[in-house]
Amino acid sequence: MALSPTQRRLTMWAAGISTPAWLVLAGLVAFAGLGWLPALTGALIVMALVAIFVVPRLNDLDRFATFAESLLVDVDAPAPEFHHSETAARGVRAILGLRQLWTDRQGHVETLASTQQLIIDGLPDPLLLLDANRRVRGANAAARELLGVDNVGTDTRTNRVVADRDLASIIRDPKLLETVDASLLRHESGTAELVMSNPVQRTFRALIEPLPATGDGGIALIISLSDQTEMRKIERMRADFVANASHELRTPLAAVLGFIETLQGPAKDDEAARTEFLAIMHRQAGRMARLIDDLLSLSRIELREHAKPLDAVDVINTLRGVVELLQPEAAKNGNRIVINAPPDLPLALGDHGELGQVFTNLLANALKYGGQNQPVDVTFELAHERPLSMPGSGPCLKIAVRDHGEGIAREHIPRLTERFYRVDNARSRQLGGTGLGLAIVKHITSRHRGALTIDSVEGEGSTFTVWLPVAPAHMIPSTGK
Repeated sequence: MALSPTQRRLTMWAAGISTPAWLVLAGLVAFAGLGWLPALTGALIVMALVAIFVVPRLNDLDRFATFAESLLVDVDAPAPEFHHSETAARGVRAILGLRQLWTDRQGHVETLASTQQLIIDGLPDPLLLLDANRRVRGANAAARELLGVDNVGTDTRTNRVVADRDLASIIRDPKLLETVDASLLRHESGTAELVMSNPVQRTFRALIEPLPATGDGGIALIISLSDQTEMRKIERMRADFVANASHELRTPLAAVLGFIETLQGPAKDDEAARTEFLAIMHRQAGRMARLIDDLLSLSRIELREHAKPLDAVDVINTLRGVVELLQPEAAKNGNRIVINAPPDLPLALGDHGELGQVFTNLLANALKYGGQNQPVDVTFELAHERPLSMPGSGPCLKIAVRDHGEGIAREHIPRLTERFYRVDNARSRQLGGTGLGLAIVKHITSRHRGALTIDSVEGEGSTFTVWLPVAPAHMIPSTGK
């Protein structure tokens, strides 16, 4: 019967321990005249004593070594019991005490790390932690939301950032990377401004603060990102508003001033001229009021464009409210608005008021340019593929507004959403257009993380399609009240 490795070791240890006694007995036989029978008896007695007193203790020590080795594989491996070797039992008790101490300290470290993560997750500004090799070692919740979990490489079990990701693989901004490298090299603070464009353009000021590295993999640098988007937009809006208002208001304001001067001078006593001029002045003043309203509306939308709306909106009800308001305008020219929608259309993720403005602008344009006695068709459907210009993935709502007017030449379509761009300036002004309606629609759809697409065939009409993300099924629709 083959011996186990442990049995072979014990046999060898027993033989090794018995060897000196066997040599003494052999010497007595050879030089002192001891007989072979007493010598054999003595050898057997030695082996019996070794088997009784030594081998069990050696066996305990072997089991102790085996237990210690098993801890390298399984830290919770069960401890054996020892009945012969108090030394082995003391060793195991010491190891079990160390294991409990290590477990307690590990739990304390994990609790401390979790508390620290909760603290930095509570900070409103995105925060990144880097080691001396520019590898990302941590990020707070704001940074994970800004950069995207997949971009950072977060462990889905712990929601913590996985190490060994270079900062350049997350934020590809040369100025920021250059400032970070300089800060790591010189151990000096630094700042950098960067622009991120996914899904909308946002401007950040990065505050870079070096820390003493705590060995290999320790945190050596903290990057705090302060959102400057709103401030930059306010600065740009002020300049744009002044430039746009001064340009677009110049013509109607000059007309109003001219008619006032005429009424004060040559036509002072002309009743017919006064009536005609006052009507024109009223139209021009209305045009200036609409222009200012649209400019302010566009500015407000641009200011909030980086903040995605989070309400669930019943877009069909929103559209019906707009249709009710526009029905008198449609009836003037014999137009009718036809709504085609499936009964089980999901809710949209958006803002009720802003989506109402989108439908108002699109339907108003369709009524103005769609021709008299022509229908305006609004079609709702659930689309399973998004257009290339829409961020994200998954199904979305597709709302198409189609008129049956003259259509738009292909070369004009890419520029229709530019501020104050008009295919026919004279006709647009005559119909009361400000040139900002489609720009407002574009910025609202951008804020909604949606898209606006335009198709037109000359002589057949135009179709303006709004694409919106679908709201989660559990959300309650917003009424906008």
